[in-house]
Amino acid sequence: MNYETVLSYFIGALIVLFCGWLFSLKTKGIFKLLLNTAIGAVMLIALATFTPLNIPLNPMSALTVGILGLPGAALVFVIVCFL
Repeated sequence: MNYETVLSYFIGALIVLFCGWLFSLKTKGIFKLLLNTAIGAVMLIALATFTPLNIPLNPMSALTVGILGLPGAALVFVIVCFL
């Protein structure tokens, strides 16, 4: 098996774990996750406005920033810089 296949299985397992975690949350936790995701989207818009980089605003990057907060914004910024 090549590394692409292993990476695909790993990402698939992470998605399954995330879906299981999401379904185990109560309604209050889901609303908090949605609020944090919206705040993450606003942070990404601000980051894209004040930097010369083309930072993508998609659900995955907003969710990353929403869950991780400021380190998530730094992570998205670093990924955009190096890719």
